[in-house]
Amino acid sequence: MSLIVYIFFRFPLLRILLASLVLSVPARRATAQVYDVLIRNARVLDGTGNAWFRADIAIAGDRIERIGRLPGAAARRSIDAAGLYVAPGFIDLHSHADRAMMSEHPEARRAKCLNSQGLTTVVGAPDGRNAAWPVAAEISALRDRGHALNFVPMVGHGTVRARVMGNDYERAATPAEVARMRELVREGMEAGAWGLGAGLEYRPGRFAATGEIVALASEVAPYDGFYIAHQRSEASMPMWQLPSGVDDWPVDGLQALEETIEIAREAGIRVVASHHKARGRSSFGRSGHDTVVVNAARAEGLEVYLDVYPYETFGGGARPMIPKWSLVHDTVDTGGGRDSPVYGRPGIYDSARAHLERRWNDPATRRRIERDIAWIVDHNGGADRVVVLRYPDESFVGRTLAELAARMDATFQDVVVHMALNGYPDVIGGARTRGYGIHEADVVNYSVQEYTATASDAGVSGVAGTPFASAAGAHPRHFGAFTRKIARYAKDLKAISLPFAVRSMTWLPARIIGLEDRGLLREGYKADLVIFDLERLRDRATVLEPDLFSEGVDYVMVNGVFTVDGGEFTDKLPGRVVVRAGRPAG
Repeated sequence: MSLIVYIFFRFPLLRILLASLVLSVPARRATAQVYDVLIRNARVLDGTGNAWFRADIAIAGDRIERIGRLPGAAARRSIDAAGLYVAPGFIDLHSHADRAMMSEHPEARRAKCLNSQGLTTVVGAPDGRNAAWPVAAEISALRDRGHALNFVPMVGHGTVRARVMGNDYERAATPAEVARMRELVREGMEAGAWGLGAGLEYRPGRFAATGEIVALASEVAPYDGFYIAHQRSEASMPMWQLPSGVDDWPVDGLQALEETIEIAREAGIRVVASHHKARGRSSFGRSGHDTVVVNAARAEGLEVYLDVYPYETFGGGARPMIPKWSLVHDTVDTGGGRDSPVYGRPGIYDSARAHLERRWNDPATRRRIERDIAWIVDHNGGADRVVVLRYPDESFVGRTLAELAARMDATFQDVVVHMALNGYPDVIGGARTRGYGIHEADVVNYSVQEYTATASDAGVSGVAGTPFASAAGAHPRHFGAFTRKIARYAKDLKAISLPFAVRSMTWLPARIIGLEDRGLLREGYKADLVIFDLERLRDRATVLEPDLFSEGVDYVMVNGVFTVDGGEFTDKLPGRVVVRAGRPAG
């Protein structure tokens, strides 16, 4: 024993070697970790836009632990993803899922129509409207209920404007009112919001001056927040206006985009022109001018982004082609635009057919109705792109206004009025119609830009506790926006590559928001991911059948928990409220 002690102390190099061997034993045992999930042989699309590479992905808890070749790794569950692609979970910059996520109905909070597309995270306050106020209460309510998707809270401009101005909002805000709004924005950011959302084509936001928006957007700058807007207009005039009621120069889509860029310039923050489009037949092709303007702004050093959904049709529900003012009594003040609150009053349409017939038979008023119908139809793509979805005479269903006009030997305005006089009495305009008011050439041109993210502008559809409890007339984007982006634009048209499409749904929106541990497949990042079969991947929802689930998404994981497993829903609710951390700089 004394000899061993002598050698140990006499030869220091040997002592160091023996010590290192002893210390290495527990370290080697620590590497023999048993992971919760091991995805093997995957084609990894990491979200950067780079080409896929083959690797294994090891997940422990809610984190990605390792990515690489892991032949000796052990896990409680292994998935052989040979031939399949693994990508970060998709992030929706413009989602209307917030109210469903706060519903008392668990099926609404499971958000299957969205989750089945690979969505794992959605952004709140769409169009500037919070599901609850203050932001702290919205966060608390979401945490208490549980939901399938992660939620990114925002401050809604429309919400704070309504809180400060009440019903007296059809005017510019006073300096004192703007100051109070700024306080509310700061409170929301302190509670954990990530930025400011606005809906400047809607009430009450459309009455706000650009200076008001700049002032409020400036309040999110110290928090590295961003601004996202449904802009003031996306067509030749805002959707609340009609030719018969225009009394000043209408704002067009390009001017609205320039306003968003001006907000970036003045507030010094990232901005997003949300669900951006060249809407209406008269706007087809405007994407060329829009991209020139955005490229110039970015060359100036402004962080300007777009998000776009991959469809040629817009709008949450079926679109009436008849002007509402033609359906109400002469004593009703309809000067507030197509979105005037008067159209929501009980009984306002009680004698709609009689009012319309009387006006249609008067030559002067008939010309006004014809002109307004012409603009509404143009706004929705033109008579050859407006389709009847539901009507008592089933021979109308699936036909365009142009086809019906030819069959009836009439004008498309005659067809619209005929349906209003003879159709469903409880439906404005008598029929449910939908227009293809966006040209696919514009969708492609926006989508190929490196600054364009993917969004849906959709919520949860087809279940109780949601605005679209019945999917009839709903937009197919509720069930297919993200799968369609890949299937249509990467697979079919080959307008973009698969890695570029995935980047637009993952890293790019995460970068815009400011998320530091989502949007990429990286070691240490949250385990939000989607596994799909590219060959089978396909959106199935259409305007006539809008509630068909997509195909090809086999697994969806949210915070390390499968919400879709082998193509089947697990009904688990692992989503979290992703609260912005930190305080303003300085």
